[in-house]
Amino acid sequence: MTPEIREALEPEQTAAQRDAPYPRRQWGRGVQALLWVLRVYVILAVPLVIYAFFRGATAQ
Repeated sequence: MTPEIREALEPEQTAAQRDAPYPRRQWGRGVQALLWVLRVYVILAVPLVIYAFFRGATAQ
């Protein structure tokens, strides 16, 4: 929004413009594949880290 437009609008109008949601981002196939690989990695890594933490916490 340019300064000229911002000055011409009422405060309620600028708040409404600011609260308007952005459209969803369209990703390419490579980026989507990379994001899926990251999701799988997180799903596999989190239980492993939790297991290692509890295993280390109970070790004597």
